[in-house]
Amino acid sequence: MEEQIDYFSQIQNYDRELYTKGETSNGNTVVFIGGIHGNEPAGVVALQDVFQVIDKYQIPLYGKIRAISGNIEALKAQTRQIDIDLNRVWTRENIDKLHYNRLDQSVVEYKAMSDIYGIIQEEIHATDNQLFILDLHTTSAPSVSFSVTNIKSECMEFVRQYPFPSISGLTGFLDGTLLSYINDIGHVGLAYEAGMHRTENSLEKHRSFVWYSLVKTGIVKEEDLPFALDYHEHNLGRDWSSELPHSFKIISRYKISDNEGFKMEEGYDNFQRIRAGEILASNKEGEILSPYDGHIFMPLYQEEGEDGFFIVKPVDGLTV
Repeated sequence: MEEQIDYFSQIQNYDRELYTKGETSNGNTVVFIGGIHGNEPAGVVALQDVFQVIDKYQIPLYGKIRAISGNIEALKAQTRQIDIDLNRVWTRENIDKLHYNRLDQSVVEYKAMSDIYGIIQEEIHATDNQLFILDLHTTSAPSVSFSVTNIKSECMEFVRQYPFPSISGLTGFLDGTLLSYINDIGHVGLAYEAGMHRTENSLEKHRSFVWYSLVKTGIVKEEDLPFALDYHEHNLGRDWSSELPHSFKIISRYKISDNEGFKMEEGYDNFQRIRAGEILASNKEGEILSPYDGHIFMPLYQEEGEDGFFIVKPVDGLTV
C-alpha cells in the first residue's frame, strides 16, 4: 500500500472560491469542485497547483475556469462530513426547501450546499456556451482512476475522451448526489476518482485530470500545455488494463444499516473480479456473500460512509 501523505498541510486557504479566471464569452465554462468529502483533500491541492502554473506562465484561456471547495468545515476537521454527507443532499426535496428558504442552514452541509448551488446558478446564467461541472474525489481502497457519469448521450460522449473506465447507473442506487443534480438540470457532469486517499499517485492523477479536462473542454489549447497532452493521457490511464472494458454499469449496492457492525474483507481493489457466493464482508449476522458474478466497486475501508460496496458489470467487451 502506498505511503499516506498529509495533503491538508498543503491547502493554502479554506475559502469557498479557489480560483476564477477567463471569460464566458470566449468559450465554454468549467467548474471544478474539490473536497466534497472532507477526508479527500488531494483534489483541492491539485487545483491549487494547476492554477499556480496557469498564472505563472500566463497560459491563455479560451473560456472560463471556476474552482471551489466543497465541505470546508469537514476539510478543516479532516473528516468525511460534519453532520451529513454533502454528496447525498442534492435531492429534489432539499432543492425545493432551498428555493423557499426552508433549508436548515445550521446544518453544516446544507449551508455548503446553498453556497455551491448559488455558484452553479451564477455560471448557468452567465454563459451562452457549454457548462461542465467536474467533481474531484478519492477512494478508501487502492484503485485505478475512473469516472462516474450519467448515461445521457452528452455525458457519455464527453467521458469517452478519457483514458480510464467510466461507471453509469449510480443514480438508480444513490439519491442526492451532486452529479445527479447536475445531469438532471441538463449539464455535463462527472465525478472523477483519482485513487486512494492521501497518496502521491492520486495527487498526480488529479493534476493530470485537470489539465486534460481543460483541453477537452476547449479552454486550454494543447500546444499551450506545460507538459504534452500525451503525458497526461498516459498518467491517467497507466494503471488500467487494456483487456478490460471502458464502461461499467452498477448492478448492486450493499447499503450499511445502523449499528450492523459492517466490516469489509481485506484485500479488495476496485474492479477486482468476484464470483457469486464469494465472501465480501461480514456483520453481526455473519458473512455477506456476493449475489452475482461481476467486479467489486468502491469497497469501504473507512469508518465513515453508508455504502459497503457496489457490484458492477461491464457494459461491453467482457462477459461476467
